[in-house]
Amino acid sequence: MKYRAYSLILVFVLALMLVPLVSFVKADESISLSEKRPLVEYMDYESYRTSHPEAGLSEYFQFLEDYFLDQFPARDAFRKYLVLFRIGALAQFDHHGYYELDGHLGKLDPVLNEKALAHALSILEGVARENLGSEEKPLFALIPDKNVFLLKNSQYPSYAYDALLGQIDEALGEGMDVLSLLPHLSIDDYYRTDPHWDQKYLMDVANLLLEQFGFFETLAIQDFELQSFDDYWGTYAGQMAWPVAPDTLNWLSNDTIDKMVVWDLVTGEKSPVYETDKLLSVDPYDLFLGGAKALLRIENTEQHNGRQLIVFRDSFGSSLIPLLAPYYEEVVVIDLRYIAMTSVLERVSFESDADVLFLFSSSVANSPGVFKK
Repeated sequence: MKYRAYSLILVFVLALMLVPLVSFVKADESISLSEKRPLVEYMDYESYRTSHPEAGLSEYFQFLEDYFLDQFPARDAFRKYLVLFRIGALAQFDHHGYYELDGHLGKLDPVLNEKALAHALSILEGVARENLGSEEKPLFALIPDKNVFLLKNSQYPSYAYDALLGQIDEALGEGMDVLSLLPHLSIDDYYRTDPHWDQKYLMDVANLLLEQFGFFETLAIQDFELQSFDDYWGTYAGQMAWPVAPDTLNWLSNDTIDKMVVWDLVTGEKSPVYETDKLLSVDPYDLFLGGAKALLRIENTEQHNGRQLIVFRDSFGSSLIPLLAPYYEEVVVIDLRYIAMTSVLERVSFESDADVLFLFSSSVANSPGVFKK
């Protein structure tokens, strides 16, 4: 029995020594494909001080701790076993805020950040009041997070969606038309492994928004060619590390959309609406409008009605905007998370009769400090 105890201690000590040794020997990985994020790579103390002039030895030791955690050998397998142990064996409800319920993965967002929301809404109200001379009221459309569907009547904590919507309506209702998209969506319209909605099921939402802007032609799935990419593991699948079957990433195309040109007004680059090369990137959802882009202009060469649509959006808008764009000669796409309004006005002009859409998910609206002034 004594020798067995010594053996266990020896194995434990060897493991403690081997893990950092293997981490040093093996080449560093720059990106975690499963978590869709960059990993901490090794720097010696002098290099660290060069890039962090105010840091000292204690900060460098914290950096090394983060480095060893990120470059841990067989890290993805370890993360998977850990979440299985915590949820399966210990019966915990979530793993670092991520959970699995009814076949869907989600992320807990239990508290309504009223002050943060008020600050975000004041920025959006100021943007509309000071910079948009539209003849009609802008439209604010709120996209419900998956939690709204999954956590109703569950044991998981969540804030009241109606409270969020009510605060938005109170802050913006005088200058904007506030619209909830909740009645027009269900949990089946979202990917199981990702927070985003599936473009394949957005016909009703697109038609609703188009009607708000005076278009009464009904979009139908038959007007598009459905294209798909199998083996799509969304953001939540990688961040939670829960073993789950992949989604199928869907997008809808037709001749009009295929002929559109998307200009990045920050870099000057042009691209198609659907960047299919992104399907093999860290995040295949970047297929839609190239992913996180601050300021885009979509030219529709098939439309000559002189109408302009201005969309302030988050990542959910990337997959909906292609369904709205065929009805406009030009669409300006703005993500205030990455660009300030002063920079926008230096690069693009707005028509006085433009249609204006503020399109945000409840998760982004409830995030502190998300928008640039």
